[in-house]
Amino acid sequence: MFKRSRIAGILGCTAMLAIVGCSANSGLTPVSGTSTQQQSVGVPMIVPFHAPHYMATSRMANHNARSNILLTYGGGPVLVAPKAYVIYWGYGIAGDPDGVKPLLTKYLKVMGGSGHNNIYTQYYETVGSKTTYITNPHRQFGGAWIDDIDSVPASPTDAQVAAEAAIGEAHFGYDPNGEYIVAIAHGHSPAGFGTQWCAYHNDESVGGKVISFTNLPYMPDANPPSNCGANIIAPPSDESGTDEGVTIVEGHEYGESVTDPVLFNGWNSSQGEIGDLCAWQNIQNDPFRTKSYTSQPMFDNKTAACEQSGP
Repeated sequence: MFKRSRIAGILGCTAMLAIVGCSANSGLTPVSGTSTQQQSVGVPMIVPFHAPHYMATSRMANHNARSNILLTYGGGPVLVAPKAYVIYWGYGIAGDPDGVKPLLTKYLKVMGGSGHNNIYTQYYETVGSKTTYITNPHRQFGGAWIDDIDSVPASPTDAQVAAEAAIGEAHFGYDPNGEYIVAIAHGHSPAGFGTQWCAYHNDESVGGKVISFTNLPYMPDANPPSNCGANIIAPPSDESGTDEGVTIVEGHEYGESVTDPVLFNGWNSSQGEIGDLCAWQNIQNDPFRTKSYTSQPMFDNKTAACEQSGP
């Protein structure tokens, strides 16, 4: 366990995160304000490498047909042995009226080894002369933690979410193949959530370590909830219609984090990442071991199409 001074120091390092915009592929406007916190002396600065890469709402997404598109490799890292760590920020205090926490935890526990996540195994990284393909191990769940110590702002900024991701990394320990998911509590929606975007992934440097993280707000709080997937199709028995956006959106962000953890240095295209090319298209209830969860397809370079399952 890390010390409280470590938490305070991390939260004091967010000033450099304040000026953020949007990825070139999102088509969205910047939404986060400036952090009022100042850097603490002697604590590593948190510096995002890029502006957040937003997943647009179903209404804001580009649904135009894409032709002759393939993802291309930018020469950077991928998560070759991916693992998900989720920080439930403020859930113990704010409550969980729609049962997002148990649903998300169950989903993360069974997504490994699925046909859906097999799509990622065709993508790779090259370091020097060595090429390593992404794997799809069964155990991709690194753990869950409720953080009620560090209070959730009424509308967290990008800087504050990045700081919470760093706190989560300090709690779980550093995993270079990890995706640190900041699941924000009910009633604490960031600016633009649910009207312009549903989630985003980003990366930051903390003390020389690169951390890939996701900002995952409380999906049923979207306005209206259907903007982020609620009741998009008849739900499977393993989730409710209200919560369908949780698995759709997290699946989208996880796939993009695995294949492009350091934004636009992994696998990308002129029209977006592996999830963007298929966002809000052909939504289905996909099998994950003995469970079934609502998911979007992901882009498959082998077929040059959006697919629900890989080889």
